[in-house]
Amino acid sequence: RKAGKDIIDGCTFDNNLPCIAEKEVFAFQNIADELIHYMRQNGAYLMSAEQADALAQIVLVDQEDKKTGKMRRVINRKCVGRDADVLLSMIGVKADKEIRCLICETDFGHPFVQEELMMPILGIVRAKDFDDAVEKAVWLEHGNRHSAHIHSKNVDNITKYAKAIDTAILVKN
Repeated sequence: RKAGKDIIDGCTFDNNLPCIAEKEVFAFQNIADELIHYMRQNGAYLMSAEQADALAQIVLVDQEDKKTGKMRRVINRKCVGRDADVLLSMIGVKADKEIRCLICETDFGHPFVQEELMMPILGIVRAKDFDDAVEKAVWLEHGNRHSAHIHSKNVDNITKYAKAIDTAILVKN
């Protein structure tokens, strides 16, 4: 219950512009459904896979890399910092202002997990166990050593995660 509220509060603070806001979620398989339930109770809209893919096509656009001349996916600056209901309207879904965050269950390779969007959008990936979640989180940090979150009451797991992720900022709830 607390993690569901805190994750949505963190992701929606200033519409996910700060680097310390939650950008993706790795949830253990055995609690993922319950976590999503509490996220929805706190203003999250659960997108279908089709809605998430349609939104990904809007919030990420192709842009030519000036150095290499190759095309790459970048965030659509017109979408950065927008309210969740505005983002949903871009794919034809009408939502009221009570919707604060857009969530979707997806795989590790989905752009909502791989890209830092700076929008109130969270990809949720089910992790097999704690070690699987840590491995994924460390990989996504790409050695930047910047910021990370953990929602846990287990001090041993918090410590293990902090050592593995090795970021300058670690938010533990």
